[in-house]
Amino acid sequence: MKRVVVGILFTFVFCGVAWSQVRRPIVLNDPDYDVSKPLKFGFSIGINLMDFDVENRINQFNVDGSLYFAEVTHISPGLNVNAIGDLRLSESVHLRFLPGYSFGQRDVNFFKVDTASNLGIATTMQMESNFIDLPIGIKFLSERNSNVRPYLYLGTDFRIDLAAYKRLKVEKGVLLRLQKFDYYYEIGFGIDFFLQYFKFSTEIKWSAGMLNMLSNDYVDEGKAFHEAIGGLRSKFLIISFHFE
Repeated sequence: MKRVVVGILFTFVFCGVAWSQVRRPIVLNDPDYDVSKPLKFGFSIGINLMDFDVENRINQFNVDGSLYFAEVTHISPGLNVNAIGDLRLSESVHLRFLPGYSFGQRDVNFFKVDTASNLGIATTMQMESNFIDLPIGIKFLSERNSNVRPYLYLGTDFRIDLAAYKRLKVEKGVLLRLQKFDYYYEIGFGIDFFLQYFKFSTEIKWSAGMLNMLSNDYVDEGKAFHEAIGGLRSKFLIISFHFE
């Protein structure tokens, strides 16, 4: 995950530098965009990669004398859809509110080490999440160069996981439940492209949860797995495309 983040950030920075070197066109697209109405609206679509930071209780042996530990070994891409409200506070600072909906899945593998030191996968849980997103943040913009304007984003997000309300089902391998609410801090980088009729932006954002998402609600078959985990903290890599 860290290598993916570094690689994508490098690509964004390289693209921004390359665009900044392009010769200025004779006619700017919508030259008054940044100085017209202070409040603007739009919409955003994107993809996300959800992951967990898993805190294992490595000294916790279960009643059968075996040691369990968990790890996220497979990440499936999800989808984000958001509305955009952008309030210009100054020439280079904007307040952003992007309420929306996102969903994705994290596969958590539980490994079992028995007394004979044999390692194997005890079970795999597909933990789905459907979030109502309420992010708010500050967008710090550089000077506009031609029809391009890079920016830095810093913010926070409050997410409500609607999938946490679903019933636990042993037959589907859903033995543990996640907490419903979480708070996130976010940092991102993006580039605004001023087109003829609208502004298009590409953005990459890292979002890290601050709360332990592991709930104390589990079925009897999930007790051993619940005791094996000290904490689950969410993290997201989000690539968005904004239309304003």
